[in-house]
Order: sequence, then structure tokens, then C-alpha cells
Amino acid sequence: MSGVDDQAFSWKMFAGISVFMAVIGVVYWFASYEPAGTVMLGLAAALAGLCGVYLRVEHERADSGAGHDEKQYLPHSSLWPFGIAVGALLAANGAIVGFAFAIPGVVLLMFAIAGFVAQTRRRA
Repeated sequence: MSGVDDQAFSWKMFAGISVFMAVIGVVYWFASYEPAGTVMLGLAAALAGLCGVYLRVEHERADSGAGHDEKQYLPHSSLWPFGIAVGALLAANGAIVGFAFAIPGVVLLMFAIAGFVAQTRRRA
């Protein structure tokens, strides 16, 4: 795929997803008259639209030369977000099952957040 503008493709993809979810939401409403699913589809459309608008604005800023340096803006690839997710999952499950089960999740969550922050500060 040489010659394809990745940023333009990204915002167009999210805009397309947003329109698709909105259409599906309207079809779902008239097919079921069920408000919860319709609201969830509407929120999904709004979230995809928000991502599309953000990517479009960033694409225009980069084209005008007022953008940011990509090497400074994007984070390093890291396993810390995975640790944060696992810690949050264990802590939430522990809150449901019992407090004793939440402690390892909270410890892992705090350790992963500290590692992620330390990695980010080293980069700055």
C-alpha cells in the first residue's frame, strides 16, 4: 500500500464506522423499539465519530505544518498498559468475590501504574 496517506485513511475509517453504527441504530430502533440497545448503538456511533473528528483535526494540523513531532508524541511500545488492565480486572473481580481477592489486583495495578509513569518520565 505505498502512497496511501495513513492518517487520512484512519479518520475516514472511523467516520465510516460512525455512520454505519448510526444507521444500524436507526434500523434497530424501528425493528425492536428497545431503548437500551438503541442507546448503546448511538453511543458507539458517537464514540467512533469523536475518534474520526480528532484524527481529522490532527491530520489537518500535520498538513499545515503546525503538527507535533511524531517521535515525541507517540508513546513507546510497552507492556505496562497490559499490566494495568490485568490489575484492574483482578481488583474488580476481587471486589465482587471478596476483598481478600482484590488485594493482589490492587498491588499489581499500583505497580503497573508506577512502571508506566516511570517509563513516560524517562522519555521526557
